[in-house]
Amino acid sequence: MPTRSVMPFELTAGTARGRAAGRAHRGQGWLRVAAPSHPLLVHFTIALSVSAFCFDLLAALFGIKVWATLGWWLLAAAVPVTIAALVTGLKSRLQLPVEEGAARSFLRVHMALAPTVLGLLILIGCWRAWLWQAGYGVSTMYLVAMFVVLLVIAVQGYLGGELVYRYGAAVSGRYRRLPVREPAAAAPVRAANPADMESHG
Repeated sequence: MPTRSVMPFELTAGTARGRAAGRAHRGQGWLRVAAPSHPLLVHFTIALSVSAFCFDLLAALFGIKVWATLGWWLLAAAVPVTIAALVTGLKSRLQLPVEEGAARSFLRVHMALAPTVLGLLILIGCWRAWLWQAGYGVSTMYLVAMFVVLLVIAVQGYLGGELVYRYGAAVSGRYRRLPVREPAAAAPVRAANPADMESHG
């Protein structure tokens, strides 16, 4: 008679040990869902920084003070989020064995740019804080500097995307493939019938 394979905690589900094992198993499932957190945080860095620049630009163009306020607070939020993104990125790197090759080259540049991005955000954040405290609006020079910071963030995001989507960094080997639509087969070409050609002639 075939037997159904069960998890160890299911065999003793009615006991305290079984309940504890069940909670541990479910906890591991939540950890797998929550990890890795690095991709989640870097998207917040990008969104907050770009939004801060857009609101500051609009405030400079139209003179709407509330947009400048939004720009300041969005940039202020981007700094601690980027610190968390850097920490989780280092953790992911320690868990990622990569051999020499193209992927490792991408990874080296990505790791080198990470503290650069954080340093630039802290510097531009201090500049923005000084403007905020002094009651000044954002200047053209500040907007140009912020745009340069966004370019560096874009390069960093591109490198991270290459590591994930081209080389599968931190991607679990057990995943469900997306259904792919097969290209429609071309209709077979029917050979011309000599009799038809004579009738048309």
